[in-house]
Amino acid sequence: MHRFYKFFFLVLAACVLLSCEQKRDEVSVDFIPGKPRLLQESLALADSMVVYNAQGLAYTTNSLKEIKKFAKAAVLDEEYVEFERNLKDVYLDEANLSVSLFQKGKLIDYLFYYENSYSWDTLFEGIVYSLQGYGRMKKLAPIYTFFKDRNVSTEGKTAEFKTRPNLPALKVNIYVDTFELKEGKFLSDTMPPREFETGLVNSVKRPCRWLLDRTFKRYYKEGFNLSVDATITFGDSGRVTNVSMDTDHPEYKDFLEEVKSILYYAWMPPEVRTQLVVRQTCPIFTEYLPPELRSRRIFGKIAAQEIVKSEKVHLSFSREYFQECNGEESEKDSIEIVGYSDVIKEHCDEIRFSKDLATGGINYLRCIQGKAKRDPLFPKKPVKPAKASTLFDRYHAMYAKEDLSLNQVVTLKIPACFEP
Repeated sequence: MHRFYKFFFLVLAACVLLSCEQKRDEVSVDFIPGKPRLLQESLALADSMVVYNAQGLAYTTNSLKEIKKFAKAAVLDEEYVEFERNLKDVYLDEANLSVSLFQKGKLIDYLFYYENSYSWDTLFEGIVYSLQGYGRMKKLAPIYTFFKDRNVSTEGKTAEFKTRPNLPALKVNIYVDTFELKEGKFLSDTMPPREFETGLVNSVKRPCRWLLDRTFKRYYKEGFNLSVDATITFGDSGRVTNVSMDTDHPEYKDFLEEVKSILYYAWMPPEVRTQLVVRQTCPIFTEYLPPELRSRRIFGKIAAQEIVKSEKVHLSFSREYFQECNGEESEKDSIEIVGYSDVIKEHCDEIRFSKDLATGGINYLRCIQGKAKRDPLFPKKPVKPAKASTLFDRYHAMYAKEDLSLNQVVTLKIPACFEP
């Protein structure tokens, strides 16, 4: 009888384990790269995880039992499955921990844990950013206890994102130039194609840009001169079924292969958010908008998943520059934009611009006129700020003004007073 019960228990345990694995497999079927998921869904999909802390690589596991324990400790009190969070590089350097989740060797999600530094928010101790959105935790103790039990320090800032000290400011600019609609599908008469393309740009940016930025910084070296043109094809539920791009290169083949794998995360959502204004470079209040935008819809939503068959994406790898004019205020010290329909010549005391490393053309130019005057008693507080304006932005020229094609190269003539 004892043997019977022992045998029965083993069979029951095996059934439970098989049932668990079946459930995990069922979840895996629904995995679509780039599609937003709740944190617990990502953890249910994961079969391995990698953790970085201030000392660097701190912990790895492929134990489903361990991942389940982590999932229990990582429950969020509030969660927002949105791509609208601003996860900028400065935030990455402030993370206490970073957790990478994988399924069968493929990245599922990145998690970034922060101690809440907002003095006005006393309810939540921790903030979590991910590729899916963000959440908040009332108590960090469960997470900290989980890692403490595994001898992983949670003190300091994660060392995963440190780059070479002399690495220049690098950026990946994403443009969608053309798209193909599914058979029998049409755009609304009130939706200009260029405006629709801004929504497609956003749909690529949200899951892919941060990954592309990191990859670019990892492979960059002097002499880098690449750009990427890729056609992304979509299937059911917005899943990327194919990325067509040239990856043959004698020196950067691995980089291009990695870029191609990242573009498989460019999930097409049911609706895309159109955006004619670049928030960082253009005010959104109607009275301050340029004339070409005052009668147009600046932001909107439009169905995309059910109508878009494919899109052509251009990736511009650029370097950002800041230069200051040391000469006198005169015509000879004016900068000039060349190759654009608008003739732009302006005196600037300082300029900030990004240059495409493949073509040498600029993607944006910001002009600063005058100097901020400061009170000697309060040197950190500007009394009269300098005047800053965006003289050129490729995104705005292509999608808002619609007077620039993707293959046009816009260059900058910089007078001698600007020392590199």
